[in-house]
Amino acid sequence: MRPTNRPIATKALELAVANIGVTEVGVNRGAAVEAYQASCVPPIPAGSPWCAAVVRFRMKQAATALGTTYDTTFPRSGYTPDWSNWAKENGCWISVADAKASVANKVGRVLPGDLVLFYIKPLGRIGHIGVIQSVHSWGVWTVEGNTSPEPSDAYAVERDGDGYFRKKRNWSELGTYGGVLTVNF
Repeated sequence: MRPTNRPIATKALELAVANIGVTEVGVNRGAAVEAYQASCVPPIPAGSPWCAAVVRFRMKQAATALGTTYDTTFPRSGYTPDWSNWAKENGCWISVADAKASVANKVGRVLPGDLVLFYIKPLGRIGHIGVIQSVHSWGVWTVEGNTSPEPSDAYAVERDGDGYFRKKRNWSELGTYGGVLTVNF
């Protein structure tokens, strides 16, 4: 059973939504993007991909706003596989197949504020992350950084875009080995 009180997850989502539209200045640069990158432990260099960095930034920002902390083992990295590995090691992973089934069965295992992780087949690993805004039978609405508005191929996962956008993601877009990291705090 998932906890119903998830203040950091809820606040991080609220902050993410409020910042939709932030864009890069140059390639993976700009004051906001570099603040996201600097929030990682260790900080990732300016100019690096930042989808995980903005998730880390929002989690930290939410905890600070609430005057609290969260699990010290929770990822603070800018490397997306660290997030899926942590989820699997800590019982906080829902595979895309199980996520889809739980929504179809109205089990409610996937919640707003959880994190969606995309398996990128050419990389052979998790290669993109975002925050779930809402959950539906077809998939999720997300807020993602280092992406673009919908590409010409609506089913492509843009993981090297220029901003922070709301995205409609079908379950299939998570990839065969993608899934959800449940945020329970």
